[in-house]
Amino acid sequence: MKRREFIVNSALLLAGSTMLGGCGENPLIVEPNEIVKKKYKNMAIPLLGFGCMRLPLKDKQIDVAEVERMVDYAIKHGANYFDTAYMYMDGKSENVIGKILKQYKRSDIIIADKSPIVFMNSKDDVKRIFEQQLKEKVDTDYFDFYMVHNINSNTYDNYKNFEVYKQLLDFKRQGLIKNLGFSYHGDIKMLNDVVKEHKWDFCQLQMNYFDWESGVNSKEQYEIATGAKLPIIVMEPLRGGNLCSLPTKAVTELKAKMPNETQASYALKWIAGKSGILTVLSGMSNLQQMKENIATFENFKPLTKDEEALSERIVSIIRQESEIACTSCRYCLELCPNGIAIPKIFSLYNQYKRDKKPWLLSTYYNNIPENARADKCTQCGLCKTNCPQNLDIPTLLKKIDKEVKSIKL
Repeated sequence: MKRREFIVNSALLLAGSTMLGGCGENPLIVEPNEIVKKKYKNMAIPLLGFGCMRLPLKDKQIDVAEVERMVDYAIKHGANYFDTAYMYMDGKSENVIGKILKQYKRSDIIIADKSPIVFMNSKDDVKRIFEQQLKEKVDTDYFDFYMVHNINSNTYDNYKNFEVYKQLLDFKRQGLIKNLGFSYHGDIKMLNDVVKEHKWDFCQLQMNYFDWESGVNSKEQYEIATGAKLPIIVMEPLRGGNLCSLPTKAVTELKAKMPNETQASYALKWIAGKSGILTVLSGMSNLQQMKENIATFENFKPLTKDEEALSERIVSIIRQESEIACTSCRYCLELCPNGIAIPKIFSLYNQYKRDKKPWLLSTYYNNIPENARADKCTQCGLCKTNCPQNLDIPTLLKKIDKEVKSIKL
């Protein structure tokens, strides 16, 4: 351990930091004017990663100029971990991020990508798509982190039958993948099986204070991963932005207890301070969000146990005022044959339930193109099979359609 890392860890020990357990496995690295990083193998991994699933849009296309500003600001502040995937941003995220990152020295950036098993129909697809991602879409010599994407009950057969792990391990032996892992959206039993059946370098899990003891049971998933000594990449720390748009009662309680914390900084610190966390991904959509999140991880200070406990009260309030636990990940849109605006519809409905203003739901719902509204759902169920939150989307759309049409203004 370098002298600077020893000093940082010693200071945390004296302060009784809850982050100490994680530091023991992955020592903290602090550099001037940069966010805190963690030592992992021969790498320095920033505690904040750029999730490239919600890139900014302009005229319904990715705003490349804004993404360039975001990437440049991130790299200058040490946030050099970029997480993309085959289907993100309608399949355009990899190309945009790959092209922008070509402007930087390869050894100065960390690129994570994923094997989209939901779209595969044969063993050959594993190699074909990997080579397309590597040589064409991202256009890089190797992936620092690469994972089997979204293992769950609906994708598990593809993962097993197409020998995905075996093929990706071969790419790792060739040096095309530096660290091999998986992202997960299934049940606890299957996670145990996946963790045990292969030797993984890391895993990517949905973790936030809302899902900790309910939702996707992220506490149990966390315990399985840390028990297996698997470093964790955190996804959905803000639950698709839902933890940045808290009900008024929850905001009031947060400000009373922690006046200097924003909704986002509280949620990010809540999960980042736990032992075994390697990096926390945030799907930032503009430069301002990037600046605010980086500020959270500069001079990073974990929450105290008393501050963490506030989350229980916030969750209670959210549950009282929200109806649908959607994170707006857009996975449902990948399979919907009719292009229904599912995340948008669910977001409007949740806002309506919180604000109790029927006219707002009716007004904004009618701004959705007619061919993308809930009544265009044919109940095929394809969206349901790809939902990480296991929502019964067709039933919910039918319910919302009925309620919207019942509103009399």
